[in-house]
Amino acid sequence: MSDYSRLRTPFTSMSFTPDVPSNALGPNEYNSGKNIEADVRCIKKIFGEIQIASTITDMPIFMEGGFRSETSWVYIVATRNSSSQGKWWMITATGISNITPGVGANPSAFIAGYTEDINITTSWVGNVFFINDTVQNPMYFLPTSNEITVTPDASWNYDVGVTSTRAAFVRNFCSPNVGNILISGNLTKVIGGTSYNYPTTVRWSQAFANQGYPVTWEPTLSNVANEQEVPVRGPLIDGFFLGSNFYVCSYWDTVVFSPISYQNSTAPIFGVRLLNQGRGLINNNCWSNTDANVYGVDARDIWVFNGSEFTSLGNQKVKNYFFSNLSPVYGNRIFMVNNTQKSQIEIYYPDLTSTGWCNKMLSWRYDLQVWNAPKDVQNACMGTEGPRWVDSSPDYYNLSSRAVVYARGGVSNSRLVETAIGNSFVGSAIDSEFERTNIALQTANGPVPYSSKVYIHRVLPEIAGTGSINITVGGANSTAQTAVYGDTGVTIIDTDTPWVPTQQNTFRTVAVKFGTNDATDTWKMSALNMQATVTEDAF
Repeated sequence: MSDYSRLRTPFTSMSFTPDVPSNALGPNEYNSGKNIEADVRCIKKIFGEIQIASTITDMPIFMEGGFRSETSWVYIVATRNSSSQGKWWMITATGISNITPGVGANPSAFIAGYTEDINITTSWVGNVFFINDTVQNPMYFLPTSNEITVTPDASWNYDVGVTSTRAAFVRNFCSPNVGNILISGNLTKVIGGTSYNYPTTVRWSQAFANQGYPVTWEPTLSNVANEQEVPVRGPLIDGFFLGSNFYVCSYWDTVVFSPISYQNSTAPIFGVRLLNQGRGLINNNCWSNTDANVYGVDARDIWVFNGSEFTSLGNQKVKNYFFSNLSPVYGNRIFMVNNTQKSQIEIYYPDLTSTGWCNKMLSWRYDLQVWNAPKDVQNACMGTEGPRWVDSSPDYYNLSSRAVVYARGGVSNSRLVETAIGNSFVGSAIDSEFERTNIALQTANGPVPYSSKVYIHRVLPEIAGTGSINITVGGANSTAQTAVYGDTGVTIIDTDTPWVPTQQNTFRTVAVKFGTNDATDTWKMSALNMQATVTEDAF
């Protein structure tokens, strides 16, 4: 019978919490890791990524996806070339086609002024795809058309003396009182050759049917269209719906559009009021709907909104880590996706090493209420959730399963990337690692006192998967000291000897890290067992 103390550390619903010092973390928290994620009763290596669909010749700057018909799913991608000439493409199961406005009459048609910093917002209404690119009038792509249509000036640019009007965003809202309308905000109007910005002005369109589009945006005595100022600080950034209301955000504030019982065309259709001072959006596309909430990122935190109040998600967890690692140069390219297949909100962002696009993803598992460590991303410019791509299937898509798909920003001759599939990043290794310092070890008689030093003899992982796992043990003699690690041990996951022996070590606080760096295997760690001896007690 061994005299070793048997210490066990379970990994149940582990949450990435880098804003808290490791000596103050709870048993279900860690503050260092990469390319790993929590599950109910384990920590595991993330799944990989594959390339799908046709090659995109120019450099993507935006993408979305939706149903072109009841059975036909498509991805729509905006690109630019080195001369800032923009084009739009539709990617189907069978190929890619140019849908740039005017391409039918002129195959070389393009939109001037498409840069990497262009802000694009979109909405699907039935099978109609609405687009706003900030450089021309809002656009729409009908299910019966082969190219995108630009809204005519007569419908959009109606002000007397105004030669052009541009909006920072356009979103759809199916209002309970009048039906579908489009809502735009932060308008810039050109009058006599001079541009005038109206940063807090909102404009909405005439109502339209599910498969249609607004006939006009001009307010008249016989429609519901209108234009007005809203009481926010700073320019309007974007808007979203939740329940029966529509919310418009600036950098700092949020206003709510509450539908009023519609009586006639001379009465207002919305009550507009300031909902919150201090909560807004840091950039467009930095929000996402879930079943009952909206999640977003503003200039001070990551939040969740339930229709009546905003609640912080990042404070004292990941907020300081996220904003200190967000690129100050490319920070306006972050975006958010709701990954319903994995019950998590995914924030794609460029970190301090980014060369222009989102190279990291931070996720919040809203079913487990935990944060996951950052995942490496291949320069995403925008993403969306879509059906699984199945090459061997006649229709190429599995509509009963979903995955997040993103486009690679600024990469010519690239393909879309589907996530959470396989064990590699498009054939390259996934460097996954979990690290926890200042571990509070538990014995049968309670926790090991801080005054004691501990000698770890063996580490036995409770693990499932394939291949092997790398485990390194270390420690320090005070909570403020940097952990010193020994040599890395390796154990086969499917083996008769599931342990890693350690080097000579005696520490007051124990540290451990484990992971792999390969393109073939996967693992799930539910607990770590340690054979240890308390070697010293300080008085």
